[in-house]
Amino acid sequence: MTLRRTAALVVRSTWRQRRRAWPAASGIAIGVAAMVGMTAAGRGAEREVLARIRSMGSDLVVVTAGQVKLVAGRPRQLGNVTTLRAEDAAAVARGCPSVLRAAPAQSRRLSVKWGDTSTTTTVVGTTPDLLAIRNLAVADGRFFEDEEDRGALRVAVLGPTVVRNLFEDRAPLGETVRVDRVPFTVVGVLAPKGLDTAGNDQDDQIVVPVRTALRRLFNIDYVNNVFVQAASGAAGRALAQLREVLRERHRLRPGREDDFTAGVQADVLAAEADAASSFTLLLGAVSTVALLVGGVGVLAVMLIAVRERVREVGLRRALGATRRDIRNLFAGEALVVGAVGGAAGLALGSAAALLVAAAGALPVSLSPVAGGVAAVVSLAIALGFGTIPARRAAGLDPVESLRSA
Repeated sequence: MTLRRTAALVVRSTWRQRRRAWPAASGIAIGVAAMVGMTAAGRGAEREVLARIRSMGSDLVVVTAGQVKLVAGRPRQLGNVTTLRAEDAAAVARGCPSVLRAAPAQSRRLSVKWGDTSTTTTVVGTTPDLLAIRNLAVADGRFFEDEEDRGALRVAVLGPTVVRNLFEDRAPLGETVRVDRVPFTVVGVLAPKGLDTAGNDQDDQIVVPVRTALRRLFNIDYVNNVFVQAASGAAGRALAQLREVLRERHRLRPGREDDFTAGVQADVLAAEADAASSFTLLLGAVSTVALLVGGVGVLAVMLIAVRERVREVGLRRALGATRRDIRNLFAGEALVVGAVGGAAGLALGSAAALLVAAAGALPVSLSPVAGGVAAVVSLAIALGFGTIPARRAAGLDPVESLRSA
């Protein structure tokens, strides 16, 4: 029997058995939809994590006072260390050839009031270099300047969340806000940044000159962080150089532990990317189980079809069909069931992912490769599970098949 004739016969036979074939195709469709949807969710989460980290600066080195340990998956500073100073940032920028910029930073949650409206936000004291180091942008107005920092002037740049909480639809530029009862003039508004890798709102902050923050708000002479921008591809060298500079400035003898923790953002990027990739692979593996369940459905349906079509098999063999023709017929029907189920699953999974993305519930990213893999796997599973009943049908004795009717 020619391939063309076999294909036409398979399509007609599957159509006649459509009431029985649809449940098996539905099982395959659910498995494929799960694979497409879960993979899209995993890839979306992966891309969102990478975008958040890149927004912080890929050549970023973060220096934290004291030792930092991961607690519940988040970095936590152990103890209160006061040896890291704002002057350390300037020394790192001067003494490290691989460092382009360095900015000190000290933050604290404080109350902010404008008129009769008040809120609580994170107040960050830093220098203008942080703008370039952390990839920040000013949406309205301007950022404060070095002269304003050296003069400890009371000027502030607000994040979009603070503007929304305090001013609603009014323009904040030129207004005076009271940060912990200290008046500050609003000179700029930052562009939105969204959430960071820890899930914190980067727009819920007020940035002020570091000297102003240390003297007028926090009443301290130390900082908690120094953010360092390394030259492109030189984050590792910058880390080693700044460690030498800081150890010398802090008078740490050989053998003593650092009183600071420094980490390269690229290392965090790689770790987060690996975790997100593993999550995507896990989701793909889980959805494969659903496909296997659909394959079992194909096996059950095809076994029932063989039992009910024994006379048909006998007639075809009596009319000249070979065992190979019978095997190809039943295997082809299983393949058609897999193809129909796979196509329906691709459409269903893609539509569900797009609806979730449109609703803003989860970040999703459809992958043509994942869709192609799901389609191929659905065909392979349907054909694999359909081979068993196809061989059983091909092995039936034609005489006994005709007698059993």
